[in-house]
Amino acid sequence: MYHHLRGKLVALGSLNAVVETAGVGWDVQIPLSTRALLGDSLGDEVFLHTHLLVREDILKLFGFSTVEERELFRLLLSVSGTGPKIALQALSAFSVAELVRDLSSGDVDSLKRIKGVGKKLAERLVLELREKAEVLLLDLGMSGSGAGPVVDETSGRIHEIAISALVELGFSAKDARGRVETAWQTLSESDPAEEASIGAEEVIRVALKNY
Repeated sequence: MYHHLRGKLVALGSLNAVVETAGVGWDVQIPLSTRALLGDSLGDEVFLHTHLLVREDILKLFGFSTVEERELFRLLLSVSGTGPKIALQALSAFSVAELVRDLSSGDVDSLKRIKGVGKKLAERLVLELREKAEVLLLDLGMSGSGAGPVVDETSGRIHEIAISALVELGFSAKDARGRVETAWQTLSESDPAEEASIGAEEVIRVALKNY
């Protein structure tokens, strides 16, 4: 029903953004990958590919920085047992390219790293989405849109965003802080020369994969 949304970014949380257009503020749920690309540019014009979820007890608008993110979100929703919360967590824990590769290769153990996904659901995801993921993987290979730019943030701000995001995903504040600090240390030690380029999205992904 709604294809995209273009407007002024007036508010930004860890997993949601408020975009104003024609005097109307749209509260849009977003994955961490999109959150990282939006940065903190309040007042700037943004463009999001959207998906409207309509159910008897819910009416929510979701936004994504790329078409591939939205299509993968829709594929995940098509699997029984996978609601919007798990779909967003999947896109927050992995890049589109990583998640598509895991689905197409049948990597159940990797998919189990997504919070809320056990062995049975991971196997169901592979069974139902493997062929569709392979098609999307080919599209990604041609478009090269699986990865986004690194957000230029101070380490303190990165920690703040990452901790806030993990808390919204259901972790306690103490657990979230510990995971973020461990993830930051892991990334820093892997390549000290690149420490300045570490973004919040990368920190969150590592923290979630250690779940």
